[in-house]
Amino acid sequence: MHFTSRQTLLDWVRRGRLAQVQLPAALALCELPPGHSRWQWLFDRLLLWLGSLCLGAGLVFFVAFNWQELGRLPRLALLELPLLAMLVLLWRKPLADTPRQALLLAAALTIGALLALVGQTYQTGADPWQLFATWALMLLPLAALGQSPLLWTLSWLLGQLALVLYWRLGLFTLFVAFDEEALGWSLTLLNAALWGLLSLVPARHTLLPASLPGLAAGLGVTLLALLALFDAASPWVWPAWIAWLGAAYLCWHHRFIAGLAMGCLSLIAVILAALGKWMEPDINGFLLLSLIAIGLSVAASRWLQQQRRSHA
Repeated sequence: MHFTSRQTLLDWVRRGRLAQVQLPAALALCELPPGHSRWQWLFDRLLLWLGSLCLGAGLVFFVAFNWQELGRLPRLALLELPLLAMLVLLWRKPLADTPRQALLLAAALTIGALLALVGQTYQTGADPWQLFATWALMLLPLAALGQSPLLWTLSWLLGQLALVLYWRLGLFTLFVAFDEEALGWSLTLLNAALWGLLSLVPARHTLLPASLPGLAAGLGVTLLALLALFDAASPWVWPAWIAWLGAAYLCWHHRFIAGLAMGCLSLIAVILAALGKWMEPDINGFLLLSLIAIGLSVAASRWLQQQRRSHA
């Protein structure tokens, strides 16, 4: 069931799309306020996910706390045996979607802990970026077989972290110099390319939400625009920033309010930074910038509410 917000129903009543006498029935149909069964469902899922996180973290902390008392084989066994049990359970026992996703998360955390344990025990000499890159690659088949959006997202995040750590070593200098701008361009362009690729694929055929790389690309190009304001990045940032704002509006208009909010936040941040550079403010100037920030935020909030209501 699609749960509609109370404000949406009130907007429908105000516009005449829903009769006033039918509002109580509509609220009850949408479980507003939530009933006992809805709260039970929420706590059931919450405890399941917390249990999954605690299981993965508990294995890591138990091995770390007893590091001196445990030998190499017991350390490996304490992580390998639970991981093997999780994989066998996933393979042999059919589970509902939510328990399967929670068990996959616990297995993913255990895989990361096992990789760190192997590197620490046998001193492989691998850099941290290699740990995260290997972890991300090992999660890909598990995410594909388990049809887990959570593991796809975790693998994507680990890939971002691996790239940042790799760049910090100064090894990737084939085409661009090692600096903050080049790192920002790499993250922005890679996420923008992934966003465009996922946008071409029907939503039912992809498990990684296309909005995630889109938001990451927006964050990267916003940071580049802020650097460009203070002459720490090339002027090519501005066409890229404007292009991202336009693409975000076209792709997320009427459909993804968080993406529109990210665009508004990006625009507000750049405007305030530009005003701050131009004003070189003192105490009174900072007060004026604060008032401008409040005004822009209120205007953006009202615009976002208008967009949501007009296409509810």
